[in-house]
Amino acid sequence: MKLLLRQVATGGASFMQKLRRVDYAIAVVVTLASLFVFYKMADGSENPIISFVRNVEQRSLDARFELRGERPHDDRIVIVGMDEKTLHNVGAWPIPRDAYAKLIDKLKQGGARVVAFDVTFPTREKNGGVEALKQLEAQTQNTASPEMAARVHALELASDKDAQLAAAMKRADNVVLGHLFLDKTRVFEMDPKAAQEYYDVAWGKSFPQINAVGIPKGGKLDTGKAFAENGGVVFDGVEPNLKLLAESAKSFGFFNATVDTDGTVRRAMLVARYQELDWFPSLALQTLREAENIQDQDVSMSISPAGLESVKLGRYNIKVPPDGSLLVNYAGPYRTYQHHSMADVLDGTVPPETFKDKIVFLGATALGIGDMRSTPFHGDTYMGVEIHANELDNMLHYDERGRGFLTRGRTQELIDLCFIVFFGMGMGYAFSYLKPLTSTITMAGTLALFTGFEQWEFSHYGVWLSFVVPAATLVANFAAITSFRMIFEEREKRKVRRTFERYVSPGVIRLIEQDPGKYFRAGGEMKDLTIMFSDIRSFTAIAEGLTPNELVELLNEYLGEMTEILFQHWGTLDKYIGDAIMGFWGSPYPQEDHAIRACGAALRMGERLDELNEKWSAEGGKTLNIGIGLNSGPVNVGNMGSDKRFAWTVMGDHVNLASRLEGKTKDYGVRVIISENTYEQVKEAFVTREIDRITVKGKTQPVSIYELMGFIVDQDRHVELINLFASALDAYRRMEWQEAMDKFEEILTVYPGDGPTTALLHRCHHFIMEPPQPGWDGVYEMKTK
Repeated sequence: MKLLLRQVATGGASFMQKLRRVDYAIAVVVTLASLFVFYKMADGSENPIISFVRNVEQRSLDARFELRGERPHDDRIVIVGMDEKTLHNVGAWPIPRDAYAKLIDKLKQGGARVVAFDVTFPTREKNGGVEALKQLEAQTQNTASPEMAARVHALELASDKDAQLAAAMKRADNVVLGHLFLDKTRVFEMDPKAAQEYYDVAWGKSFPQINAVGIPKGGKLDTGKAFAENGGVVFDGVEPNLKLLAESAKSFGFFNATVDTDGTVRRAMLVARYQELDWFPSLALQTLREAENIQDQDVSMSISPAGLESVKLGRYNIKVPPDGSLLVNYAGPYRTYQHHSMADVLDGTVPPETFKDKIVFLGATALGIGDMRSTPFHGDTYMGVEIHANELDNMLHYDERGRGFLTRGRTQELIDLCFIVFFGMGMGYAFSYLKPLTSTITMAGTLALFTGFEQWEFSHYGVWLSFVVPAATLVANFAAITSFRMIFEEREKRKVRRTFERYVSPGVIRLIEQDPGKYFRAGGEMKDLTIMFSDIRSFTAIAEGLTPNELVELLNEYLGEMTEILFQHWGTLDKYIGDAIMGFWGSPYPQEDHAIRACGAALRMGERLDELNEKWSAEGGKTLNIGIGLNSGPVNVGNMGSDKRFAWTVMGDHVNLASRLEGKTKDYGVRVIISENTYEQVKEAFVTREIDRITVKGKTQPVSIYELMGFIVDQDRHVELINLFASALDAYRRMEWQEAMDKFEEILTVYPGDGPTTALLHRCHHFIMEPPQPGWDGVYEMKTK
């Protein structure tokens, strides 16, 4: 490595050539990887990685809409919405059908060119009065006078709201009814008889002419098969409108939404096939046909072996992808088009002449019933009826720059490929000659220019060029080549230090500098250390009462403060285990007083936690309590792991004992428990009291445990409790249960709530009922960790 750095520093020509050869190899790999991803995206791969990249690309398209903002739109398109006001003033959902009839009459009176319903009427409106009149008519058919029968029949017709709506449709002769096709997952919902009745009416408004193109002279083409094999949608069922209403409508169109995998509507399906019977137009396409009064002889679509090619309605010759779907060029956010409340139209607030020569879409816009969709604008707050308005706008201006459907085809894919190759090979060659800072500026400038170019093409020409793969090629190329060169051109020692000092203590950094080979070699050595485990009590219950953000904020502050104290006492942070902290003293740098340092840190942690609890309590937040276990003894310390991934840590029975002691703090109601090994090293510097002699779960060797109560200067404050407890503990070990209980109870009168006293008092009660074995040595066997 030193020789390599020397060669880089002196600028050896042969070395630089080797570097550049590696740079070129990186550029080739990045380019090939990008081309592979681009190909798989175009091929429709559902691989998770490809799907992720495709989703990011779609989101980049959404961002372009937001950057562009609102564009010019056709003011002939108007939306009448069934909003909250309509539900309040006209009637609850479903809206009464006589209200629709009145609305159609109002719009016809005002001169509306077409009224398109983004609503279906699959069943008759419930009307008890009509049913009663029908029964009366049937019962009096042979007995009532002709005059009476005529009056009953007229009253029945006047009460039938479906008939009123049908009559209004006939009078207007400009209503396009929407219907919903059903795929295989929903075809079971279809009423076959009603569907057939509806088809018998609607087939007259299917595509009258299907042209087979792109086949050799004299050849034949199964247009249905070619359509289906190239992504064309074939539906198996339909949610039909009532036959009465279908026979009264001018025309029909489906309003199924084409939803991308991320739930966003970016495409419009202009044509779909019903079973293997006929091709039908979308609601927007059929609305265009009726608005322009285009006759059957001027309506056709062309299908080649590669799928659908074009849809022609009079002068509108719209080129479409093979599957019949087009990218919607949204005019702007929701309510870009003029909206009117159905209630305002009915009560005259909006005069009928407002709709002269307008193309009106009628749909639900109330939040409770609205057909809410996710679009590039405004996420999930875009009502479906306005999507149809955008589709129609795109068709009306299909040949105008930036006004028709978005353009995304073979030409755009070829441009994308050129960018990928240029950003991969061309920019890779440039990066191999540039310094890191210059490369960064070049990359950022190129990316900015590329982004601006793509946005310009989108905003002014309605062209969708791929952004993610070319941009990723540029950034990945820059990152890979520049990083590679920096590894060999920058000072390795400074780079390592800057990286590691964020994660380990200064002592470990010093070890790296003094003996890097030893540090990076897996393994360890036996040393006497003091190990600490600290854990928050009842953390799960605390976490359940906080939001994720509050929990993270609380935990970060707590861990930050405790870790700072650990480092102030020259401890080494081993790891965080959830809310627990594991640390040790005595390595990597030798410390003869490692036990004293550890105990000092434990007491300071308790003091700091009390201060934090006061602050959190004043702020109305949660407070914490912790338990700390300390043990000293020989352990294996050093790099544990493999040559590629390792950590400076400790292992051994004494580590496990420290963990067990931390767990016992809850049982004895104290904050810090130390082992007898630690006690022997700190008894002259700290105030302690022996609280028990136990064997921890999984071990047979007993250990005396002590509560760490304070610094030695605080001894006078604790001496009374220590002496009283020692006397009670002596009686307990002599199995003088009543004497011990009396002494423990005496302690509680002076020191109510003392944890060790309470724990041993309960144990005395237990031993009175179930005495220990004869010859008991005072060691209590713990059953839990």
